[in-house]
Amino acid sequence: MPSKLERKNEIQQRMFEIESHYPSGHRPTLVHVTKTQPVDDIFCAYELGVRHFGENRVDELREKASECWDKGIRDIHWHFIGNLQSNKINRLFQVRGLSYIHSVDSFKLLKSLIERVDNLPDDSRGPVNLFIQVNTSNESEKSGLTDWDELMAMANYYSGLKNDLHPALSKMQWLGLMTMSKLRTDDFAKDARKCFSRLIDIRDTLDRDFDLHDLELSMGMSNDFQIALEMRSDYLRLGSLIYKNS
Repeated sequence: MPSKLERKNEIQQRMFEIESHYPSGHRPTLVHVTKTQPVDDIFCAYELGVRHFGENRVDELREKASECWDKGIRDIHWHFIGNLQSNKINRLFQVRGLSYIHSVDSFKLLKSLIERVDNLPDDSRGPVNLFIQVNTSNESEKSGLTDWDELMAMANYYSGLKNDLHPALSKMQWLGLMTMSKLRTDDFAKDARKCFSRLIDIRDTLDRDFDLHDLELSMGMSNDFQIALEMRSDYLRLGSLIYKNS
C-alpha cells in the first residue's frame, strides 16, 4: 500500500496527464469521482487543491461529506452523479456542501427537487445546480430522458418559475445537461461524438426556444473524456483514470 505522499504524487501525476489534453483556452471543471475509494484519497486530492468531488450513492456521499466536515474541510463542492430516487431526496439534502446534481432524469424528479428545496439546510451555500440527464444513446439500461415532449414540459415548467421569480430558484437552478456516450458499439469514438453532438443540439434548441440560456454540459468520463474535450464539455466526471490502483 502506498504512503500518503506516494498516493498524492500518483493522483497529481494523473491530473497532469488529463490536463495536458485540455484545448487551448478551455479549462473545464474536473469532477473527481471517488465512489468506492477511501476518504483518504479525497484528503490527498484536497491537499492538491481539488475542490470538486462526485459520488453516485447517497449514503456514501453523506458519510464522506460528514467526515470531511468534521475535519474542518468545508469548501468542497459535492456532486451527486448517480441515480436519484425521490425517497432519497431529503437524505441527499442533508449533505453539507451539496452543490450539483447531475442526474435529474424525469419531470417528476425535477418537480420533487424544486418542491422540497426548503429542506436544504439553512447554511447551504446554494444554489444547488441541476443537470438534466438525457439518454442520447437510447440504450435501455441507461437512465435519462428520451422523450422530447417531456423535456419540453420541463423547460416550460422551469421557464415559468423564472418568469414568476419563484423563491425556490434562490436555492436551486437548472444549470445544464448531462449525458453518457454509447456502451454497445463497434465504433466507440464515432458513437461518442454522436451522443455528445446530440446533447449540444438539445442545448442549442433550449437556448433558442426557451428562456434557458448559457446551459452548461456535463459529458466525458474516463474512457471518452478526450472526445468530450474536443466538443468543449464544461464538466468532466473522471474516476478510474485518476484513482486506479497502482
